[in-house]
Amino acid sequence: MNNFYEGLDDTQATAELINNAFLTMHFSELTERTRAFINFSDDMLIDEIPKLLPRDTVFIEILETVEVTDELLEAVKSLRKSGYTIVLDDFVFSQRHLPLVDVADMIKIEFNNMNRAVQKMVIDKYRHKIKFIAEKVETREQFQDAMDMGYDYFQGYFFSKPMMIKSKEVSYLNINLIRILELLHHTEPDFEEIREVIATDLGLSYKLLRLANSVLIGKRHKITSVKRAMVQLGLLEMRKWIYIIMLKDFQMIENKELIKNCLIRAKMMELVAINEGKDAEKEDYFLAGMFSEIDVLMNRKMVDVVAELPLKESVRTTLLGGDNQMKQTLDHLIEREKNENSEQEKQDAELMTIYLEALAWVADIQMI
Repeated sequence: MNNFYEGLDDTQATAELINNAFLTMHFSELTERTRAFINFSDDMLIDEIPKLLPRDTVFIEILETVEVTDELLEAVKSLRKSGYTIVLDDFVFSQRHLPLVDVADMIKIEFNNMNRAVQKMVIDKYRHKIKFIAEKVETREQFQDAMDMGYDYFQGYFFSKPMMIKSKEVSYLNINLIRILELLHHTEPDFEEIREVIATDLGLSYKLLRLANSVLIGKRHKITSVKRAMVQLGLLEMRKWIYIIMLKDFQMIENKELIKNCLIRAKMMELVAINEGKDAEKEDYFLAGMFSEIDVLMNRKMVDVVAELPLKESVRTTLLGGDNQMKQTLDHLIEREKNENSEQEKQDAELMTIYLEALAWVADIQMI
């Protein structure tokens, strides 16, 4: 419930994880239909417990604390022969771990806890047969260093801090989207004027039609015009989706995960507002979550970005670090996201339900 390892027996902890993830929760939603890294103790490996799980849904992690015995090595070889991917977690380069290296498919290394020269030596020696994962990569500079060293995969909050690049032009918001948002915030929006702005932007017209015809909107008949798409969506949904399109305009391979994280926060903020009886504010909570990292994405100061957006004062206050209920909710979600606060168990149970719903929602919109 506290979402961190509390010193339980390794075998018991993994058994509970498997039970919860595969039998209680929606495992495919938790992993977005990819694979999960799961630690297994010596005893579980020797007893071939991992074989109870589908090999295309998990990576078998072996911790650095295992006792490397002939029995363990035979069990790991058997798992690998059966098609399971073997991962060495928190790897420490030593003589006693060398037999495991010979049967591993991947190696995880805490990037800041091992000498860089040793890391480079290990990667150069085994890269022809093993993929390397850099763990606890916290900044873009570290991400670039790990890339240069030859790492294949990366884990950590490496887009949570901006990196100023003097030669790189900063990003600016799409002027058409800003204009549409301003029109949508009028007391009586002029939909014909909005349609004309959308019609001048081929990319936006395509995205709007694709959205209106998606399963998310629950359409019955094919929609072929921007005007009908606007009617199908309605005022509130139009505003929300214009903001989503604005955010996704900044998407590239290096920040895809950060944008996804912002969308998860947005949906969770909206669901929290609904659960707390704040339906009238759910759009504002949604926007506060969505734009919580917009300064990092645009490589600009938050105060400058916020000045360009037609946002309510409560959202501006939240994004600029002021103190209100919305900011407190956002801070709590970010704490749980990074496992920085282990209190309030009842709330955590509710947040897990909300998190799963947000994950499913983001998985759907990723295809739009």
